[in-house]
Amino acid sequence: MTDSKALAFVNFYAAMGTLETYCKLDKEARELAKQKNIAIRFKIKDGPDGVLAFKDGAVTARPYKKGDKFDIGLSFPSCDDFNKMVAGGKASVMPTKGLTKIKFVLDKQSPFNVLTDKMAKIMRQTEFKNDEERKLSVLLTFSAMGAAIAEIGNHDPKGMVANKHWADGEAAMIIPGVAEQYILKKNGVLTFHREPSKNPRAKFEFRNIEVTKGVIDGALDAMTCIGTGDIAMSGMCFMLDDLNKCLNLVPEYLA
Repeated sequence: MTDSKALAFVNFYAAMGTLETYCKLDKEARELAKQKNIAIRFKIKDGPDGVLAFKDGAVTARPYKKGDKFDIGLSFPSCDDFNKMVAGGKASVMPTKGLTKIKFVLDKQSPFNVLTDKMAKIMRQTEFKNDEERKLSVLLTFSAMGAAIAEIGNHDPKGMVANKHWADGEAAMIIPGVAEQYILKKNGVLTFHREPSKNPRAKFEFRNIEVTKGVIDGALDAMTCIGTGDIAMSGMCFMLDDLNKCLNLVPEYLA
């Protein structure tokens, strides 16, 4: 069962945040993102307060800091309302800035909605025309998985128990020859980084793209994969155990 607050953080940093990876990897996505340079602040009561920024074909999701500039402001009275909006349902939301630009979020044909819809479809694909299409799907879900692990560890009740025992430092997640990313534990907070770790204290390595997708989709159990060697772990065992506990919750949040 998902926690509403944790889901709101996953929706912002893992779902919307993966637009960053999508625009880096896909030329068509990049061209769509180039159509408008704009920043949207999503302020959710008791949830995330972040800025989703489109600039020159790149997209970033970051925490809002006092003084940050943004073009559109959206305020949500609860995490449930934000989650409903992300799921495409009716939600209570109050525009606080940029009323004349609000169609960028509300218009179904805007770059924001076209990109998020296309990305979601790619991530949920089960049949592929070619290896490149399959690779893109896996890399997007791999990126979303890493961000989701961090937010689950920070905000989900079960994940927070794992986070409490999680050692400080970097835990790397690797698909050999394909992609690398890591989660940093510092001052009690987990943050996700879409780049290789320079100083990992632990490594969580998937055998290949197929295993990665199976674990993310929930079709394969991570512990079973560790036993069969489809997932190799090295470094601090306790850190990897805590990462795995959060990983097992990911399918609930990225369903």
